[in-house]
Amino acid sequence: MRYFFGFIFIFICSINTTFSQKSTGGDTAVFLANTTPSINIPRCKNGIIKIDGKLNEKGWKDAFVANNFTEIEPGDNTKPPVETEALLIFDDDNLYFGFICYDNEMKRLRSNLCDRDKMFNDDWVGPIIDPYGDDIKGYEIFVNPYGVQGDLIWTKQGENSSYDMIFYSEASILKDKWIVEMAIPFKSLSFPDKVNHNWKIHLLRTRPRETRTQMSWAKISRDDPSFLGQAGILKGIVNVKGGKNVEILPYVLGGINGYKQDIDNLNSKFVADSITKGEFGVSLKYGFTSNLTGEGVYNPDFSQIESDAAKVDINSSSALFYPEKRPFFLEGSDIFNSHIDVVYTRMINDPLASLKLTGKVGGFDIGYIGALDEKTQFILPYNYGSEFLFSDNLKSLSNILRLRKSLKGDSYIGLIATDREVKEGYNRVIGFDGTLNFWTDMYFKMEGLYYSSKEINDTNIYSSDIRFGKDNEHTLTFDGESFSGFGGYFELQKRGRNYSGGLSYSQAPPEARRDLGYITNNNFRTLSTWNWYTTYPAKGIFLRVEPDLNAGIRYDFNNRIREQWVVPGFWLLLKHQINITGGFFAVNNEEFEGVQHKNVHRGWINANFNGNKIIRGGTYFELGKYIARNENPSFVGYGFDVEPWITFTPIDRLSININYVYNELSEYKGGPKLYAGYILWTKTSFQFTKQFFLRAIIQYDSFDGRLEVDPLFSYKWSPFTIFYIGSSHNVSKYSDNGKTRFLETGRQIFAKFQYLFRL
Repeated sequence: MRYFFGFIFIFICSINTTFSQKSTGGDTAVFLANTTPSINIPRCKNGIIKIDGKLNEKGWKDAFVANNFTEIEPGDNTKPPVETEALLIFDDDNLYFGFICYDNEMKRLRSNLCDRDKMFNDDWVGPIIDPYGDDIKGYEIFVNPYGVQGDLIWTKQGENSSYDMIFYSEASILKDKWIVEMAIPFKSLSFPDKVNHNWKIHLLRTRPRETRTQMSWAKISRDDPSFLGQAGILKGIVNVKGGKNVEILPYVLGGINGYKQDIDNLNSKFVADSITKGEFGVSLKYGFTSNLTGEGVYNPDFSQIESDAAKVDINSSSALFYPEKRPFFLEGSDIFNSHIDVVYTRMINDPLASLKLTGKVGGFDIGYIGALDEKTQFILPYNYGSEFLFSDNLKSLSNILRLRKSLKGDSYIGLIATDREVKEGYNRVIGFDGTLNFWTDMYFKMEGLYYSSKEINDTNIYSSDIRFGKDNEHTLTFDGESFSGFGGYFELQKRGRNYSGGLSYSQAPPEARRDLGYITNNNFRTLSTWNWYTTYPAKGIFLRVEPDLNAGIRYDFNNRIREQWVVPGFWLLLKHQINITGGFFAVNNEEFEGVQHKNVHRGWINANFNGNKIIRGGTYFELGKYIARNENPSFVGYGFDVEPWITFTPIDRLSININYVYNELSEYKGGPKLYAGYILWTKTSFQFTKQFFLRAIIQYDSFDGRLEVDPLFSYKWSPFTIFYIGSSHNVSKYSDNGKTRFLETGRQIFAKFQYLFRL
């Protein structure tokens, strides 16, 4: 416990140290930030604004001008080092923005010609728009000095960077400023179906130099955790329509496949298709109203989606989590979020057809997904982990329903239900959730779930010796068992300028299974707490200093202690865009597969730097004791993980990303290795224009001796109208008379064209 009390001493000292809230950005005595400012936006005639990045059309003379931006990072609502002006106007079809970004160091401007959403390390500017004004969801729409677009969806759970919107933008760079001009079609936004609109809006500018300075038109108080709640008000938009639009997105795909007949035989033949394989699919989207959209897709193809980077799972007992990247499942995905991972759309693997409905009905957010999956996958949880199972000839029918009602502030209540039917089996999860926001910075979060499952009765599909349940009365084998149980989550949380913390309780019964969600294991009750204290030094290299403490205890449903932990840590934000985090398992005791493991101490540190225009990167390092989970019986070994990464941009259109992951575990310090290996991943991209790029991904996994090479050429007229041609190559390592050889075991060459018809 000496580590624990040492941390508490540092924690108390940090609280009692006096820190100034001033910034080098300006004199707070004479500067007054805009508090909940408002815009009364004028209307102009259709067609008088031309998006060329120059702001020289006559229509801009009548635009509303927003100025007096304030520095919110690293300063605390102080006068910024440079001035920014935003011009706003609208017509029947579009909402227009013009930004004039003055700068006294134009030679240090950061801007790269890159694919959309890859420009967030550059200078950028743009709005965040909340058309409903309920502080639940905001459209983040940003542009860099080359006119490259970046768009995200903001929610209380975080930002979704995979979201794509159709909007138009151009930019120009001058001697003392850079200018952005953008048009956002009302068809691209969801908003209330009424005549007069009052929207919430933030106008933001980010300027990375020695530090990453962020400026806002509206004052952002660190005492108020509601970001959208502090936005400005956009008034004056009347008689605009965004709903009842139709989008049709067909695609055609052709390709040639090849494969090694026997992957285990060095001398087996490589067979290539003699004819080109063709496919067709289509999606149809219809806006029933301006705030309710339905979408259907037949035979969707996701081959343009960048493949998942490999993860090291050699010492993991749980199925790995991969983020969703497919546009069909991403759009409107925020509505399906809850405190527990009830919905994980990656479990819908290869749908033949799927339907989706998202939007608002009355005062409720509504979401529905239905899918007929031709290739079904399972995450099968048990007491100590979860198994992943994939079947390429097992069909399933999935349904997901979500209802949510916004209340005052950041509060809401909701219902969620999932159902998947596979042959005679099923899995059903139904529950309620909510958040109650009170005293401005206090939150009570809760979720309750009922689980009901009936397994397939076919041991040929899956058979296992693993047992689970309170008394190990169930098996993972598909033998037709039925089981059900109740689970839940509760948390009391405070979020403030300096202190933030929370106390939470969660449980998953031995019978918990979420076929359309993500789950690492079941049969647990967990009580935990997390706390941090943020200070803002006025001088020196530190911009923020944040010690933290995470602690908890976990029981199973027989009231046996399964895990205990106390983890002090820290986060440091420094000048030159450097941040460092670290921590140490001061207490780490865990029972795994019937074996008690005590004092499994280890520590880690993570450092990132982004202060250079040409090169940025970081590294993660973890060292100490680990449970060897794949040994029988398990024991505590000694090892380390190291993960350096770097991004190199020698010119503004070439980007080289390198990521290296090395894992090693020994029986004891200096002893025989249980495993050691690495994964090397590289991605090289060259952007010819904003629409046209060439990229190649190369990945080598030393654990299984497999090399993957994936080149791709792409031309994007819009985020949805795309032509690309590419290939994927799998290469395996063979041993031949003591020599190592690499031979191609699989190949796919493909071309695809999809075109968006927007009516």
